[in-house]
Amino acid sequence: MTLTAELAITARDGHYHLILTLPQAVAREPGATELCFSIAHPMDLSSLEGARLLDAQGDWHRLELETPWTGQQAVTVSFSGKNELKKLTDRPYGVYLVQGEQRLPVRFEGEAERHCIKPVAVPPDTLSFIPRPSHLSAESPSIPCPTAMRFIDSTSGPAWNTGWYQRLISRLDASGPALADDGFPIEATLADDLAESFRLTVNSLGAELSYRDESGFYAGQAYLMQYLLQWILAGSQPGVTLAGAPAFSYRGVHLDVVRHFFLAGTVQGWLDILALLQFNHFHWHLTDDDGWRVPSEAYPELARIAAWRGHDLLVCPQMGSGSEPYGGTYAPDDIRDTVSIARDLGITVVPELDIPGHARALLIALPELVEPDDASVYTSVQHHHRNVINPALSKTSEVMKTLLDEWCSLFPGPLFHLGSDEVPDGVWQRSPAAQAWSEQNGQPADALHGAFMAEMEREVQARGKTVVGWEEIRTGQAVSIDTWVMSWQGIEAGQAAAEAGHPVIMTPAHHCYFDLAVTDQPLDPGYYWAGTVNLKKAWSFDPLAGLSDAAKAKIKGVQACLWTEIVETPRHAEYMWFPRLLATAEVAWGTGAERTFAQFERDARVTMNLLAHLGIAARDEAASW
Repeated sequence: MTLTAELAITARDGHYHLILTLPQAVAREPGATELCFSIAHPMDLSSLEGARLLDAQGDWHRLELETPWTGQQAVTVSFSGKNELKKLTDRPYGVYLVQGEQRLPVRFEGEAERHCIKPVAVPPDTLSFIPRPSHLSAESPSIPCPTAMRFIDSTSGPAWNTGWYQRLISRLDASGPALADDGFPIEATLADDLAESFRLTVNSLGAELSYRDESGFYAGQAYLMQYLLQWILAGSQPGVTLAGAPAFSYRGVHLDVVRHFFLAGTVQGWLDILALLQFNHFHWHLTDDDGWRVPSEAYPELARIAAWRGHDLLVCPQMGSGSEPYGGTYAPDDIRDTVSIARDLGITVVPELDIPGHARALLIALPELVEPDDASVYTSVQHHHRNVINPALSKTSEVMKTLLDEWCSLFPGPLFHLGSDEVPDGVWQRSPAAQAWSEQNGQPADALHGAFMAEMEREVQARGKTVVGWEEIRTGQAVSIDTWVMSWQGIEAGQAAAEAGHPVIMTPAHHCYFDLAVTDQPLDPGYYWAGTVNLKKAWSFDPLAGLSDAAKAKIKGVQACLWTEIVETPRHAEYMWFPRLLATAEVAWGTGAERTFAQFERDARVTMNLLAHLGIAARDEAASW
């Protein structure tokens, strides 16, 4: 049974007032004594009426009802808080009542609106490619799509990814050409003197990809797959010649799988789509306050405790996960398979182990990392009070080195992300271990952040990898300029890092965070702390603006980020991603400056229809892009 409750929210002068009414219903004994829920904007305790607060951790609140709800009469709880709850996705979620040992889910009327695009027929002669290649020419007449194809590998270099081709056509609502020895020939040739990164030609005699290097092969292969999908769906298309090279070597997509968990098979399916759009890095956010997604042989408590949250678990509910156990980890074979699939698509997986902050689940699972006498008082941005590991404890370094060993065996790529973001003021200030470190090193306790990241940088480098971190990794200027910096709160931190000599990935929220809403409409899902991000705003981003020539050379690329606090399902993720990922793809490829937004939007409509045929739950243009 799920109880439907009433919710009334009013807003004024930057504050909200919320009234939640549990209605009269079929009598239930014993009565419910507690009401629990997640809400991103905490209540003002002095305003709470009809209940008292028993516990608040992060966004989860546990209230004791003044009058137990039995269904015989309505029970009302009200409170106020900062910020105006402007959107349906701001309201309490993951709501439930506690009745003895039972948990009763509670819902409210109304849902966020997600209008997904539906596929329509693909007419012949409507070829479109995103990102737009530097050179594109079509040839008449149109060529009928063959019934069979033959992929002929280059004598050197990567082999054609026929598994990718077969996975893509299996998603279509139309049958594609089979693979056969006498099929339409598709050849690849290494040409290291090629002026462009790749050149792809398709005519009635066959298709030929010339490529200068491995990255050129993967770029040309992705454009070929775009062509083949459109060819299959239309029945015939003109021949084409495509050529070009990307502006940036790092073209990334970030996915948070902690706040909400997505199965390995789902992630692998998304990699097929990301590669199609020329993305070549997948930033996998695998640890946070609310969960842990990589198992550990040395510390099995991480999979048993840190990976799961729920009402009766050590890690309490968060992000609307409700009373039931929620979470999971990726089996080592799942991780290896995902990394392998990505590699065969030309995508490098960048794992993120977020430290020293965002570590609440880790600290709960491994209490030996908590200093009993640490009386420091702090509150994180996500309203946690104990979510930062203490670098002054010797056990911290021991655990981190062990985890780095385990993770580096699972993730062979050259980049390793260490987080370093959102460490709140006040940490370590009343820690005996931190004070001892401070006296020994002649530095304030705050300096532990930079010192710890410098230590971890050395450890990662000793394992043959390069560190990446959010912009706060430069705290104290302790890490070397070899560490890559992701600029996320704006462009300023990235510009400063690039001018200082760091390699930089630009991912400013107001252009690249796709958990932000597209519009300010109340029923349109998403956050808006950095404003809204529509398709034009995402496409108009210039990663090199305002930089000296020397600093421009340090900009490695661009990344779109999807945090999943209110992104609960794969369809929700796809709705937030598309079409905005098309804009980031073009920004990262670097051809957007060569045309107008209207020209890009015309191509986006064609590609969005292609994605709909591939089963992607993308946002319909009628909902506003």
